[in-house]
Amino acid sequence: MNGRASYAAAELKAMLPYLLAFNAAAVIVAVCVGLGFGFEWQVYTGLAVGNLLMAANFLLIGVTADKIVKTKDFRRGKQLGAVSYALRYTGIFAILAGLLTIRVINPFSAVIPLFYPKIYYTFFYIRSEKREKDTE
Repeated sequence: MNGRASYAAAELKAMLPYLLAFNAAAVIVAVCVGLGFGFEWQVYTGLAVGNLLMAANFLLIGVTADKIVKTKDFRRGKQLGAVSYALRYTGIFAILAGLLTIRVINPFSAVIPLFYPKIYYTFFYIRSEKREKDTE
């Protein structure tokens, strides 16, 4: 890997303990709900698929960011970002729709991991802002 892809991979690696904690919480909730309403294996396959899609999406964002930064033309960079965004989310939607069609995943549990980076960065940003204010 090079450029932003390696940076994105390193960033994903730094997030790993938090991602594991988010997944543990999701599994605990799924188990508790399953105890009350019955066990559905699609919930767990949905979590697994969602995690794979989240990681792939995160790495592809890194690759795209690297390409955009290397592009000297602003319009070309903007187009590249828009096309990448459209292709990534079309791919995610197609994969999820296909797996939902054959009833392999639970849609709710498959979408939850896609929010993990947003949750992580929200708390990371708050934590880093607090540290900066404490040092001032």
